[in-house]
Amino acid sequence: MKRSILVILFTFLSSLAFSQTTIKSDFKVKLSCSQKYGLTTIDGDFVLTVTYDDNTIGFNTSEGQTMTSYTVAKKTDKYIIRKDESGNYAFYDIKKKQFFYIDYFMSRYTTAGYGAGYSDIKQTILKMMDLLKDSKTQKDVIQHLINQTEYDF
Repeated sequence: MKRSILVILFTFLSSLAFSQTTIKSDFKVKLSCSQKYGLTTIDGDFVLTVTYDDNTIGFNTSEGQTMTSYTVAKKTDKYIIRKDESGNYAFYDIKKKQFFYIDYFMSRYTTAGYGAGYSDIKQTILKMMDLLKDSKTQKDVIQHLINQTEYDF
């Protein structure tokens, strides 16, 4: 009997310690902005799925797509920041269910946003690109996103 209770207790504590949160959000348009081509929109029916815990964050934008996972750089109750090996950042606003990322490849930036709120995401990725064009760093752009989240803009 003691052994059974111990096994159940261990299983319960393990599931709490290693549990991940999954959030899904339907949206109609994928938005990206590149230094070379400007704003690009892709219409369709998409589902942003974000799975995270204290150490990792993963996302995809369609049900059959492989989950892309990254290490969490900072997590609060309002947002999650990740930084990959290449030095590129991503930002997830938990309350608004919006995911943004910055990619620097071949001396050019690309910003993108997924989730609910088309006009809000569009304005945000354009602002992110403006900051990068004004010689701001990716950290500066992430700080801008943090400020928006902190003040509920």
